[in-house]
Amino acid sequence: DRFLFDLIDRLAARVLEIRDKLTLEAKRQLHQWLLSCDLDLVSGASFPSSVSCVKQEMGEECLQAFCGDATRGSQLQRDVARVLAGFPGFFARALRRAVSEVEIK
Repeated sequence: DRFLFDLIDRLAARVLEIRDKLTLEAKRQLHQWLLSCDLDLVSGASFPSSVSCVKQEMGEECLQAFCGDATRGSQLQRDVARVLAGFPGFFARALRRAVSEVEIK
């Protein structure tokens, strides 16, 4: 749907404009949004190039925020990480990072 495509494009462009003002919590949420975009791409969705720009320019920073020192892994997180560890690209890097932050027993 063109309306949704344009809306996502504007959102991603705005995120880049205000990146210096984003809080730690906002970066955590942005990380989760980027992961959902990757999952949607696996299922055949397409996104504007601005989403790729956000990933390239802020992906690591948002991953750092998401996997920060305050992160505590639950058993469910460890189970999900084990199942999804084979996914490609940005999603896989995020999962490997999260798994390395949470001791798997």
